[in-house]
Amino acid sequence: MMGFSKNPPIGGYQGLELPFIDAIATQGMIKTNSARSAIKLVLSSAEARKIWLPTYTCNAVIEAANDVDVAIEFYKVNSSFDVDSELQLKAGEFILTVDYFGLSGEAVKRSRSRFGHKKMIIDCSQAYFAKPVDSLATIYSPRKFFGLPDGGLLYSKDPRIKQPSKRDESSESRMAHLISRLTNSPEKAYQQYIEAEQAISSLPVQGMSCLTERLLQSVDYQRARTTRARNALHLHERLGQYNKLNFEIDETVAPLCYPFLPNIDTSSKSALISQRIFIPTYWPEVLERVEEGSFEWDLVTNGLFLPCDQRYNEGDMDRLISLLAIN
Repeated sequence: MMGFSKNPPIGGYQGLELPFIDAIATQGMIKTNSARSAIKLVLSSAEARKIWLPTYTCNAVIEAANDVDVAIEFYKVNSSFDVDSELQLKAGEFILTVDYFGLSGEAVKRSRSRFGHKKMIIDCSQAYFAKPVDSLATIYSPRKFFGLPDGGLLYSKDPRIKQPSKRDESSESRMAHLISRLTNSPEKAYQQYIEAEQAISSLPVQGMSCLTERLLQSVDYQRARTTRARNALHLHERLGQYNKLNFEIDETVAPLCYPFLPNIDTSSKSALISQRIFIPTYWPEVLERVEEGSFEWDLVTNGLFLPCDQRYNEGDMDRLISLLAIN
């Protein structure tokens, strides 16, 4: 078989027209094939023996720690998302704190003051636009914010944590749901999306694929950030008085979604879905490790995580509000 030169090609068939909007957005980051891989990389590199995780977290984080044989303990958070006040770390122990929805950054900073930056991993999977806080590592999951087949980002100054030498080469197999979303309804490709998510869970720790990195370079980050901030503020101005969660929301924050924990009767999640308002649950597996009636239980059971991302405008937000049927 004839080999291929490494010289860039000239000519041939046309490819997708992807602009270079921001080729340096991830500069200085370690690029992995998933946020789960980034967590494994940090724990392995730091030779962690035990990690404290919030009970309110997804199983992917727990599985990442299990995969690298790190012992796990759980802690609770309060309604301000602060770590249990009685928790103290021992030698060799680390703590993972979460910037929930991109809106609990102040709680993360308070935790850093308590535990010190060398013991702390910050999970910004839901906070792509949050700046890294000095810590052992800050981890991001860009595919939660943009149409990507996979990928994770990791920021750390620790010299033990290094870029994986081998890139993932399987991204193309997880593009079907993204392409289908362009031409079909989200319902039609939902099973493909689930299969892609399941495939990511079994990936080994590798670098970000060339495909995902190129797609990231085509994202209009400034537009995405501005639109998310505007939509979240629009929702908060109209729903804040009915929300048990007391987040500070202004034009400077660009959250994953608008987390709404209503203190009044509203339309149910199933009623909203019947109107094609697709709302995730963060995270049903949490119910297996929390007490009924706890803050975490309330979030999983009654939280409405309203979309406010860059695909939508204020008219879409008004439709959301009207469908909540608040009297």
